Order: sequence, then structure tokens, then C-alpha cells
Amino acid sequence: MQAKVSRTWVAAFVFALSALFIGQSLADDAIPPIEDPIVAPDVATPTPDPTPVVDPTPTTDPTPGVDPTPTPEPTPAVDPTPGDSATPSPTPTKEAPHAIANQKMFVRVASAVRADPRAHSVLITPIDLSAPSFVLACISSSGATLDISDKDAANNLEPKTLVGDLTNYIRITGSSDDVTALINSGNGLRAESLSGAIVNQHVLFRFVAVSEPTLDTKLCNQGNPSNNRIINVVPFGIDIDMKKADVRLVK
Repeated sequence: MQAKVSRTWVAAFVFALSALFIGQSLADDAIPPIEDPIVAPDVATPTPDPTPVVDPTPTTDPTPGVDPTPTPEPTPAVDPTPGDSATPSPTPTKEAPHAIANQKMFVRVASAVRADPRAHSVLITPIDLSAPSFVLACISSSGATLDISDKDAANNLEPKTLVGDLTNYIRITGSSDDVTALINSGNGLRAESLSGAIVNQHVLFRFVAVSEPTLDTKLCNQGNPSNNRIINVVPFGIDIDMKKADVRLVK
């Protein structure tokens, strides 16, 4: 009985091995063999020249951020000291000398002076002038030389006060008293004919009230015409009222 069981197990073992081999054979037939891959022969492929790399446009560095200006700490107010000087204000442009609006003045001058018909010069009668402001006196003559103050000498020692002495055009400036004193000095203004006798010549006086002493010729015509005076030089004449006296001849 035991021998029969052993034979049965051996037969089963043999059958199992056979089935295993048969299954393996069937599987090998069903799966195709793996072929070696076909490798193409190496062919040298020309390598293209490398395209030069163009540097990109340099990017502008961004403007560095500006730190906000720190707010200064408030300065404590300091009371001005009496000795501290204030900021000087701009100096205003000084106005040039000019004729003022008020040209009111008092002028008294003789309208004529008499001279010998044969004379070449004559002294002008003293004038009287009064004004509250500075005065510019313009004295001229078309046919005579004018001599003021010291005679036969050019008195232009004060160029800011007097110009034109010993010419036919004199200008004097200053207060009305100074101008009057200068014109009347030396027995008065002398007019000397440029040619021939002095008679029939004339002297023109123009007085202009000005803002400050000036000898500017352009201002001579900016005064009031009522302050102008013309002095004519006329010859001595025989008046019809002149009385004749008897002349007694002594033997």
C-alpha cells in the first residue's frame, strides 16, 4: 500500500515538470526573438559656424531712487537783537534832475539898458530873483560875449555851479540867492559885442525851477515862459524935454 502511494506522487511530480516545460516552450514560440538594432554608419555632419551673439542693448541703469529730503527740524524763532541790522532793501534808482511842476518865482529885470552908440560893451543892470526851490539860470546872446563875476577871466572854477563864462551861453545853478549873487557880482553881467557896437544887441535870461542843482542844457526850455526876460541894449538918446541953457562967453 505504501509503495503504491509513492508511485502516485512520483507520477504527479513528473507530470508537473512536463507541464512546466511544455508551457515554457509555448511561451518562447509566441514571443519573437529580440533583434539587434541597426546602427547607421557615422557620417561627419558639418557643424554650422556659430552665429555671433549680439549683445542686447544695455539696459539703462534705473535712476537711483532719491531719498526724500528730510524735513528739517523747525528752527526756534530768535527775537531780533537791537544791534542786529535788518536785510538792506534794494537801493531805488535815483531820479535825474528835472524841472519841477511848481515854476512860481519872482523875477525883476530891466527890459533895456542904455549904452553909448560907439561902445562895444555894456554892464547889465542887476537883477532880482527869488524862488523856493533850486534854480537853473540860462543866459544867452546871439551877438555878444558874456562875462560874469571877475571880468576878463573865465570863472568856471565850479563846474557844478557855473559853465560858459566868456562865451555867449552861460548856465548857473543853485539856490535863488546864490544865482542872484553870482549874476550881480563884479558890478553885474557884462555883454561885449562880437563885432561893432553893442547897441541893438540883446541878452536872454531863462530861469527854471529844478529838483536839484543841475547845468543840463535840455532843461533850459522846460521852465515857465513867464520867468524869461529879454534885455535890449539901446543907445543913449536926446529927450525932447531936455532943456538948453544959455552959455555966457567970458571976454
